[in-house]
Amino acid sequence: MASHLKQRPYKFVTPAVTLSAVRLFFAGTIAALYFAPIVAAEKYSLSGEWYFDVLTSPNGPGRREVLFLQEGDRVIGFIDSNSASGRFVGNFDGKHLEFTAVLEFGGQPMAAVYTAEVAGDKMSGTIEYGLYGQATFAGFRGRRPVHSSGTDTPLVGSARDAGIDASSVGDFFGTATDDVLIPEMLTVQGGRFRMGNNGPAVNPDYGEDFAHVHTVEISAFRMSRFLVTNAQFLAFCAATGRTPPIPPKGWGNYLHQYPNHPVVKVNAPDAEAYTNWLSTISGESYRLPTEAEWEYAARAGIDGKNYIFGDTWKIDGANISIWRIGKIPDRDGWKTWWDSEGNRMSKSRPMTTRVGSFPPNNWGFYDMTGNVWEWMHDWYQADYYAVSPDKDPMGPPSGKEKVLRGCSWYNKPDVCFHATRDRYNPELRLYYNGFRVVTHPM
Repeated sequence: MASHLKQRPYKFVTPAVTLSAVRLFFAGTIAALYFAPIVAAEKYSLSGEWYFDVLTSPNGPGRREVLFLQEGDRVIGFIDSNSASGRFVGNFDGKHLEFTAVLEFGGQPMAAVYTAEVAGDKMSGTIEYGLYGQATFAGFRGRRPVHSSGTDTPLVGSARDAGIDASSVGDFFGTATDDVLIPEMLTVQGGRFRMGNNGPAVNPDYGEDFAHVHTVEISAFRMSRFLVTNAQFLAFCAATGRTPPIPPKGWGNYLHQYPNHPVVKVNAPDAEAYTNWLSTISGESYRLPTEAEWEYAARAGIDGKNYIFGDTWKIDGANISIWRIGKIPDRDGWKTWWDSEGNRMSKSRPMTTRVGSFPPNNWGFYDMTGNVWEWMHDWYQADYYAVSPDKDPMGPPSGKEKVLRGCSWYNKPDVCFHATRDRYNPELRLYYNGFRVVTHPM
């Protein structure tokens, strides 16, 4: 037996001494408990964006983008994988996270149970797929960074750089001319329509400048089927040396990471410069649409209605805010993700979406409502409808603000009518403003 473990000789202690020792022991213990600070287990907040790297899995490595909203010990959120997405409800005690996400793969739902231990801005855990096995993952707070090494990351200016198959680009985005994406143009036949909206759903304080309903005749023209994308605009920047837009804060490397999303943070002169360049390389005359042309194309033959699907907003009809649908407004920060009943809109996002993600109107145009506001050719004049010509109005000859149409991912349905007008200083570059183009008919 080791010497330090040898039993010491027993020594008798009198009851009096024992009682005193006990009293001293308890007195000291109570004092220590009273005066010592109480150290609670550290708890972390979960709300916000996270990204997961799946390290080991039956299907190999993978990625997940996750959005959490924490309410006490309960979390709700949305998870997006490479090929499926879904919402979930789970539990989080400040350190331990558990939730079950049901994703759809090939039309078949699959439940995945995520458990993790959170430490600040990181977490690690497992994913249980039931009969399909188990995976491990590491999670990190924030939006997934886009790694580049400077000169080896080219500007996205062509079909190839944008990751688009040039052979199919005409089906979705336009035509490839000298490997540059030329917007796909749809012909709009001339005609007459009722411009404006004075219906009962229009807020009179907001809609005063488009309440004068009047008949307008429009000559034939062609307009881009989609909003101008990051890939298309960066082609222009690469060819002309123009400085690319500064990505919106918090959106990561937006221009390269989302080549098929609409370009934003462009002002009216930026958009006009793009149309001039497009005219030069194509031999056609491009410009921004007038607001009369735009509303005529947006209505697509349906006069007197608020939206392409009628007077009532249709869930998932466009990428706009849905936070006030129903009885109880949702949190402003999550307004484009959830309706008032706690149901996530399957395509709506708190930012732009890929062009063409939502249904087109009757004439084949996409994103005529939502996604981004669109710069118009017209200068703004509040009472212009009362004095404008009946045929092909082009707007006032001058002004201080330019008209924008279409609303964006940030706006709610009750202001996103076809007739809605907005205006901004043409020099402003905002994270919800973009554009599309028009040209003469074939």
